[in-house]
Amino acid sequence: FIFSIFLSCSFDASAQYRNKSRSHTSNMQERGVVVVVGAGIAAIKSDICGSWGCNNFGPSASVGALYKLTPYLGFSGNIDYMRLGATEKVPNPDLNIAFESEVLQFSGSIVLNLLDSYAGAGNYRSSRKRFVVPYVRAGIGAVYYTATSFPRQYGELDDSQTTYDPEREYPAFAAVIPFGGGLRFRVNDEFSIAPELMYQITSTDFLDNIGPRIGDPNTKDHFGVASIKLQYTPVIKNKIFSKKR
Repeated sequence: FIFSIFLSCSFDASAQYRNKSRSHTSNMQERGVVVVVGAGIAAIKSDICGSWGCNNFGPSASVGALYKLTPYLGFSGNIDYMRLGATEKVPNPDLNIAFESEVLQFSGSIVLNLLDSYAGAGNYRSSRKRFVVPYVRAGIGAVYYTATSFPRQYGELDDSQTTYDPEREYPAFAAVIPFGGGLRFRVNDEFSIAPELMYQITSTDFLDNIGPRIGDPNTKDHFGVASIKLQYTPVIKNKIFSKKR
C-alpha cells in the first residue's frame, strides 16, 4: 500500500516536471557504471510485530554499483546493513518478548526506469535529460543475520538484564527477494539523489529469534527499508580531444 502511494506520487511529480519542460542539457551518455551509497531506516514484519506501532525502527546503510545498459535498463549489486527490532504487540499468549537483529544483505537487482532518462526526442534526445525519473527494481540475494531476544519491558537490548536462548545457531544465512522503487533526481552529470522504498521477502522465520516452535510455522519474516541514496557517475574525460594546445 505504501509503495503504491509512493509510486503514484512519483508519476505525479514526473508529470509536473514534464509539464514545466524542466530538463538539463548534457552530452554525457546514459550508460556505464554508477557508484551508489545510501542511508535510511528499517522496519520488520515478524511473528510478534506486523505493524509500525510495535517496531523499533533501526538504521540502514548501503553501498553498491549500478551498470546502465540503456536509458531504461540497468543492473545493480548492493551490500546493505540493517538493524531490525520490535516489541511484542499483542501478548496473546504472553511471550514477553522483544528482539533485535543485525542483518547484512548481499543482492543483485534489475533496475527499470519508468520513463526515458532523456527528455527530448529525435535529434535532440542525446542532449536533454529529465530532472526526475521514477524507477522500479527487483532482484535476489542473501541475508547474513544474528538475532537476540529479551524481555519486552526493557525495550532496548542495551538496557536488558536478560537475553533468551537462541532458537537456532547464529549467525545464519537466508535467501531474500528485494523489490521496490524510487525517484531519481538529477543534480548534474555526476550526481543524482534518489529516495527509495524497498521491501524484502526472506526465506527465514528466525529474524526475530522466534521460530515454528513458539511462533506461526506458516509465515516468514519480512522487512522494509526507506532510504535516501546518492548516485555518483564518474566522468571520464576523452584524452584525445582534451589535449592542451
